Amino acid sequence: MSVASKCKSVHGTVCTERFSPQHVAMLCNGDEVYGVGTVLKLYAQGAPGLRFVCLGEGPMLDWLRQHGHEVQLVKGLAHFRAGGSLATLMRLPTALARGWRDAGRIDAQLGRHGVQIIHTHWLPQQMIAGFMRRLDYRVVWHIHNNMNPRRLFGRGVRLNHQLARWGADLILPVSDFIAANYRGCGVRVNTVHNAAARVYDTPNQLPASPVWCLIAGRLTEGKGQRLAVQAVIAARRAGLDVRLDIYGGSMEGNKYADQLQEMIQHAGAQEAIRFMRFCSDLRQRHQNYHLGLQCRIDPEPCSMWVCETLMDGVPLLASATGGTPELVKDGVTGLLFRSNDLRDLTDKLIELAGDPNRVNAMRKAAFLRGREHLTVERFIRQTFEAYASLSPHPQSDKFDPKSL
Repeated sequence: MSVASKCKSVHGTVCTERFSPQHVAMLCNGDEVYGVGTVLKLYAQGAPGLRFVCLGEGPMLDWLRQHGHEVQLVKGLAHFRAGGSLATLMRLPTALARGWRDAGRIDAQLGRHGVQIIHTHWLPQQMIAGFMRRLDYRVVWHIHNNMNPRRLFGRGVRLNHQLARWGADLILPVSDFIAANYRGCGVRVNTVHNAAARVYDTPNQLPASPVWCLIAGRLTEGKGQRLAVQAVIAARRAGLDVRLDIYGGSMEGNKYADQLQEMIQHAGAQEAIRFMRFCSDLRQRHQNYHLGLQCRIDPEPCSMWVCETLMDGVPLLASATGGTPELVKDGVTGLLFRSNDLRDLTDKLIELAGDPNRVNAMRKAAFLRGREHLTVERFIRQTFEAYASLSPHPQSDKFDPKSL
């Protein structure tokens, strides 16, 4: 039997023959909230015993301490923005020098705790961990974002691959879509899709009318709220009582939000389309809605909100971009529409809004798919199975920015 096949749960803690949570230190910025912040909380709750190292103060550091997790504050290189110009390369040597400094400081904190794996989520953490490989730690890169092939005049992919060979023993992309960016980099790649904690025990049914939809996310063009508003207005003009709640912000000083409000007012749909702003208990409201609208225009790596809606039994009309088609089973747990295609979205919204029996069937299917594929238990198990593939003695290439 392989080491990976021996991954199991012992008193709520995942372990393998080689690695247990006590062998892992997870680096985080300390100021994460949603997105990666949610992922960190899933690890903290699903694998008790993990140690966390925060590179700065903020909501995540506070949450970890409040919930009694092993956490250390080592202020260091928390942020480094890799832009699309020579400025990034010019700042890289300084960032690497800070990473080398922070690696030694973190090692001094961890050396007596038996940590063998450094699990990272952002580029500055990956640079720090690259130096920790020289101290015989195994380094994991958890990749949450897409790679821009045009960055640094088309050399961004080459730079990322070279950094990976230098600094990573294992790469965990959140979707196969993201994994494709690291094909051929020379480092083992294992996709681990995101997950969602359980909130509801059963799926539910809703009255056929009105058809309530929601969309959630920052109010920016790339999130596609404009498409959702236009599609709902069109469905209402077709004689269907479709309504929409828009969650997220910010509203103040946001020209995009102003444009959405003007569009809604022009259509006379102020009572049917509401701005709900940021909501800290959104998941407790999910089952009040017939459909979720995920209208992302730019590719979505592996949306936490998509995982949460499916887990809660809310089917999706979702943009067929990025990793979303790996989560939404088209025609079963929702419908996929062509990215940024208002007509396709509108047609499918009208189709579902006019067929309440199909919507209720999709609600059940979404709930079941969430319980089968998007659980925290699966997420933790696959992570530790991937850890089991790590070699005892990491080998690394020398990183030389001049070779670009």
